[in-house]
Amino acid sequence: MTTRRYSNREFEELKRWLDNNQDSVSEKIVNDFIEMVSKDYPAKRIIATNSCMGALHIALQTIGVGPGDEVIVDPIVVFAGMAVMYQNAVPIFADIDSKTFNITPQSIRSRITPRTKAIICTHLFGNICNMEEILAIARENNLPVIEDCAHALFSTRNGKYAGLFGDFSAFSFNHRKQLSTGQGGFLLINSDDFTEKSKDKGFGRIPARLTWNYAMSGLIAGIAIAQWPYAKEYVRQDYQLAQLYNQAVKDCAWLIPQKIPGENWPSYHIWSAIYKGDEYGIEYKELMKVLRENGGDYFLPSFMPYGAFSLTPSPVYRYPLFNEPRAYTKRCPTFCPHYEGKINYENDLCPNAEYLIPRLFNTVLSPVEDDRVKRYADALYKTIKYFS
Repeated sequence: MTTRRYSNREFEELKRWLDNNQDSVSEKIVNDFIEMVSKDYPAKRIIATNSCMGALHIALQTIGVGPGDEVIVDPIVVFAGMAVMYQNAVPIFADIDSKTFNITPQSIRSRITPRTKAIICTHLFGNICNMEEILAIARENNLPVIEDCAHALFSTRNGKYAGLFGDFSAFSFNHRKQLSTGQGGFLLINSDDFTEKSKDKGFGRIPARLTWNYAMSGLIAGIAIAQWPYAKEYVRQDYQLAQLYNQAVKDCAWLIPQKIPGENWPSYHIWSAIYKGDEYGIEYKELMKVLRENGGDYFLPSFMPYGAFSLTPSPVYRYPLFNEPRAYTKRCPTFCPHYEGKINYENDLCPNAEYLIPRLFNTVLSPVEDDRVKRYADALYKTIKYFS
């Protein structure tokens, strides 16, 4: 299998930017990148952005989310909830499926109120949500759907790429993703109505209303142009490497990998499992000690919101960012005077997430050298045998 690579193409694209009038050539390079993406993702409109977070924010602003509004999000990763707060709106957390780790249609339905303005669903670790049922609920309630595809580049469900289901979808080129440009990403818009509404988001000119500059730079676009032809290969590589971990835990009753529905083909940004060793008399500290001794020192004990590793693993609504008025002044957005709902970020809001999150056992696949993954998978297999 082939590891991540680069060639003279990256340097040629950077030189194209440097050798020309940088402002005008940047736009040309970005448009060239968008044209490449459109061949795989035939959306109504594609906006190249500086990050996946920027893409999520543009989507919410295009919808018209604002103070007093609610947006339904998942409780495992922090980003959808933060994007909602960027618009001074209130994130409403729906529960997850304890096997697939994804937000469930049933929980989404139970969270809808007259204040709900959108649904954001995260395809966690590259495993696509039940989009058919989610979209049916959204249509019943006239709600737009935003897919967070930061983990799901070229993941498929029934042969259809993640990002081509909802009204919007946001992708990431963060340094740990399958295709990395350090930062960057893009937004797909799949709705005629929202395509028109998004056109007042131009950068470098006076907009029709307040907007934010999340434009991708020509430098980042140049690297993305050079890397895009390899992206599917990178994703296939991560999928194959994930099978080494799946094989290592195949007969283990207390380490159960994320369930991938038969209709899904996941990109496996992260390989993840549920740790149930405590139910079998296996202490976690002892497990990690043996795993390290066997050479598997790359595993993380759990998946926590980025930057929160000093905190106890829990659903993100337990963190001060959400359950205390720390975002804006005058107690906004979660305790905004314009908000007529009642915040519930208490225990048992999302029982499945509260059970799962402290037990998540993960390792990142993108981009890790093949030999290291093989060594870690072998260490995991030996460790399971040790405790059997």
